[in-house]
Amino acid sequence: MKLNLLLAKTFQFVVALIFITMVLFYFGATLMMALAVLWYSIKIVTFIGLPTVVSVVAGIAVLVFLGLKLSKTPVLVQTLVDIGMELGAFGYKQIQRFEPIIEAAGGAAGKSA
Repeated sequence: MKLNLLLAKTFQFVVALIFITMVLFYFGATLMMALAVLWYSIKIVTFIGLPTVVSVVAGIAVLVFLGLKLSKTPVLVQTLVDIGMELGAFGYKQIQRFEPIIEAAGGAAGKSA
């Protein structure tokens, strides 16, 4: 019976790691979009022939412009945040599904000892 407890705890830990990784990837990808906009806008302005310092200023200006446009659509921002929060809540619910199994295996292990 201790093997059942060990297996249930191990699978619970693996599921927790999977969902933690998913949430981190989601929020990381969201943040990387801003960096990608900055990177490619700097590359485009540098390709046109302007110096690097001017390109960085132009890239930051493009990023600020897109940030202002994004802030004027709060529904989109709230939707992105809600998706991430729902992903985290779903992961928590899936981890909690292991609790009855762990309690049953722990109770059976306690009775046999």
